[in-house]
Amino acid sequence: MAVGTSVGTHLLLNLYNVDISLLTFLSRGQGLLQQIVQELHLTVVSETGHQFTPHGYTYAYVLSESHFTIHTYPEHNSCYIDIFCCSPSFNAVNAIQRIKSIFRTETVSYQIVRR
Repeated sequence: MAVGTSVGTHLLLNLYNVDISLLTFLSRGQGLLQQIVQELHLTVVSETGHQFTPHGYTYAYVLSESHFTIHTYPEHNSCYIDIFCCSPSFNAVNAIQRIKSIFRTETVSYQIVRR
């Protein structure tokens, strides 16, 4: 592969002012994460997560297209999502809009990096 050739899109997304009920327990968050996977047409090959005490969770998907991770901080009403996707049909701007909707917030910051 030539230097400078892009193989995928890396989306780093910070969500703020998120309802604490979506960030506290993995049992609640897993449904949201599955919705993201389905709406973005991602192909999961492996997944794992951890529920922190007293609250917050981390979840990671290994995708055939690369990976998707989330780390939640209910004490700050925020979460941080990292998606690297090598599918040419992946649209990072669309992903941001869908994730904002699922987590019911308009307060985000993000970086989109071609890698």
